[in-house]
Order: sequence, then structure tokens, then C-alpha cells
Amino acid sequence: MKIILVTFGGLLLWVLSLQVQAQPWQFAAPLQVTGGQSGVFHHLESSGRRNIAVSGSTVAVAWEDNRDGTPRIYLARKAQTANAFSKAIQISGSGEAFEPSLLALDQQRFVLAWEEDAKIQMRVVTSTELGPVVVLDGNEGMQASLTTQAKQVLLVYARHAERFNQIWLQALDLDGLRLLPGAQCAVDGEPLKDEQLYPTAISLGDTLLVAWEDRRPGHTIIMAAKSQAAQICRFSSPQRISEGHTPSQTTYGKGHGVARVAFARYGAKHALAVWADKRDYREGYDIYAADYQPDNKSLFGVNQKVQDSFGGVAQQWHASVAGDLTGRVAVSWDDNRDGNANVMLSWREQDEWSDDIVVPGAGGPGQQTHPSMTLDEAGNLHLAWLERATLNGTTTLRYVFGRAAKTPE
Repeated sequence: MKIILVTFGGLLLWVLSLQVQAQPWQFAAPLQVTGGQSGVFHHLESSGRRNIAVSGSTVAVAWEDNRDGTPRIYLARKAQTANAFSKAIQISGSGEAFEPSLLALDQQRFVLAWEEDAKIQMRVVTSTELGPVVVLDGNEGMQASLTTQAKQVLLVYARHAERFNQIWLQALDLDGLRLLPGAQCAVDGEPLKDEQLYPTAISLGDTLLVAWEDRRPGHTIIMAAKSQAAQICRFSSPQRISEGHTPSQTTYGKGHGVARVAFARYGAKHALAVWADKRDYREGYDIYAADYQPDNKSLFGVNQKVQDSFGGVAQQWHASVAGDLTGRVAVSWDDNRDGNANVMLSWREQDEWSDDIVVPGAGGPGQQTHPSMTLDEAGNLHLAWLERATLNGTTTLRYVFGRAAKTPE
């Protein structure tokens, strides 16, 4: 496809042929967030794919890299109108740190959670300073993910309990990020049979949804539970989101695998879960999604394959999802349908998933992987990803802005 450069309100945009006129976003030229240093490797691996966020006029990206020989957490920011990101700020301490989860607050503030020295640690970042670090005492924890509800920050994470990891919730007061006594609990109160991993949570105002990977049937499935704002630690019985095969369809082992569920709210009371799913073993992983059903006994509806038929036998990985209050919802991932890894994008219109497009600037030679994206209040799309010139080469962290071109039908 031909790339045409045009100017829109002083912003240089990449337009892909005439097809882009029907797309919800027009994409600017990509920017470098950080990277390009030999021997340094960046990771966008937060539970729920929460590595980018927008607060007011500020965009922030959080990641882990080893620039000083030890994995640590960093953050870079920019004004939405700026053409460059700030210098990276170190967020974590002196220990090995992994998997930062980033959440936007108001007034250009952000809160981050990460694993350091086998503990979950958190802090608020304002436009001028770093807040004090809050450490969750007690059991070892990892794979943090954040959301907000009312005047609280809600943290879900995998907490080590005897033989297995279990998904836990911790509520914190936004004022000073104080731990709230009595607001800590296991999301699933049933006795553990196997691992629970990689949780993510989303608030719909009066309802909190939590989803995670669960190995209770002997293979990995996606489970979810919900609670109400008035009693956040009184969760419903967990239900399976990812659909399974019947016993006669299961050729190998106890069932197919799934990986890394992500959540987004769209509209007033809607939420979408997405994940990588290997139910068709001949094609590797595909991207599947399911909608939250607030009025049904079943928490989530029928599973939908997100990518189009041109994905063919390519493997899809690293699903990220974003939505806004007007009802827009989109999914990104990376796959190798063109012979190298590109970041793909699909969005939903009139209850159908669009044809996939390569995100402008996030395709072509080399490897473009691990997208993390969000939509701001105006419906603009913000997406970060990792770029490598070669399969095992040094990484660069990139960002692209998509201006909302139309409102959903």
C-alpha cells in the first residue's frame, strides 16, 4: 500500500491509500520513546498490557529495561502536542524489578505498580515529583495490575500461597496511596488446585471485574469474577470466559492453552476481555474476545475471533485492548502473516470486527511486537510497542498517535 504524507492542523500524518478514509483514526509519524543502546532490552510485559496511559494532556509510557545491568522500571512522558518524550525517569529502587502496570489519575498524575525483590511496590508520579514507595508486606507477589473505583486505587496481583499463586485484591486510598485495612482478599475463595496468574481488573463504576489465567482443569483457561463497589471483597463465584472443546474434540492432553487476558471498558457499562487462544492447534495462537453481560447469569458472552481470515496460519500474540465512553473499542496484537512481526489493529463497528490493518509505522522489516494501547477522552488512540531490526537484536521503544477521525456508528 502506498503511504502518503499530509498535514492536518500542523500535524504530519501517515495515510494509507483510500482505505484509511473509512478508518476511525489517522496516524501521525511514530516517535521514539527510548532505546537504541547496544545490549539493552526493553520489556512491555505488564499483566493486562497496561504500559501506556493518558492523564489530561500528558501521555506516559512505563517499561522495564537493563540499561545499568539490572532490570529496573522506567517512565517517560510527553505533552500530547509535543514531538518528543522526556528523558526516562527511574521508578523502581535498587532491586531487580519487573512488569510495571501504569494507571492514569487526574491532573497529569499516574500511579505505577511493579514487582521488586518478590514484593509488589507502588508509587504515584506527578508532573513535578515521585511519591513515596508503598510496599505490600506479607507473601511474595508478582504480576500487578491497576484500576480505579470511586476514590480508591484497586490492585490485583498474583500472590504466592504455599504451593501455588493465587489472585488477590488490595484497595488503596487515592490520598497518599494508603493501604486500606480490611480491603484485601482473595478474588477466588475456593481452595487452590493449581496456578492462578496474570490478573487484570476493570471498574464499571458500581461493578468491579477481575480476570486471570487459571490452570484448575489441568490446562490454562481464562476465569473471571465480579464484585460490587459497596462490597469489593465479596466476589461472585468465578466463571470461565474462554470456551473449551468438548472431550471428543480434545486431541492432545486435557485441553488447549490460552494466555494473557486484557480488559477494556467501552461505553457506560460494557467491557471486553481479549486473550491469545490456541483452540485451533494447526494455526497456533489466535486472538479471541468476549463481552461482559451485565444482565445475564453468564458473566461473558460467546467468544469471538478478532483477527480476519488473512491472518491464516500466522500466529497472533500479545493482545491489547482499549475503549472509550462513546463506545469505541479496538484490539491490537502482533503477528507474522507478512513474514515478519507487525503490529495489527482491528476495531468493532456495528457488532463486527473490521479487516485488520498494520498500524502505520509499526510494520515492515524487522520485528514490531508487544503493543500496549489506550484511548483518551476524545477517542484518540495512543500505542506503544517494541521494535527490533533483527529477531534477537537490541530493542527500541516506539509510540504512535492516532487522531480520532469519526464517531462510532
